[in-house]
Amino acid sequence: MKLVNTLGYAGLLPFVLLPLAYHMQWQAGSTPLLLLYQVYSALILGFMAGVLWPVLYRPEDTAAGNKLAMLAVSFPVISIIGLTFIPGYFLLLHALLFVLLRITEFSSGINQRYSKSYQSLRNALTLVVTVSHFVMYVLLTLSVS
Repeated sequence: MKLVNTLGYAGLLPFVLLPLAYHMQWQAGSTPLLLLYQVYSALILGFMAGVLWPVLYRPEDTAAGNKLAMLAVSFPVISIIGLTFIPGYFLLLHALLFVLLRITEFSSGINQRYSKSYQSLRNALTLVVTVSHFVMYVLLTLSVS
């Protein structure tokens, strides 16, 4: 569990450091930092959702299993569609997607398979990532106005 915690918290570093760097440079123009944040966020969401689909897929129960597996796969697809067609709201969309991914873990019963320490880690990571997206959205909004 120590390795999982280390990797989980290390994965938060860009979610904390990129908004800080963006804030420090927003007057000079921080488009590359914003793009880096968005791409990293999409990558992490895709990774987190991607590890769920084989767990959710149940060949013996194809109707329910296929719907849950498709739900997991839909997160990164929605992410890329959002980045392409509604880039101004991508950060808010992504905050919502990370929360919905966590809710999917609860509603599908996957969360019950997690150890208590991993459940706590997932809750903490989701909270930090969600808050980070809102902070980045506010910083972006302030830099545009």
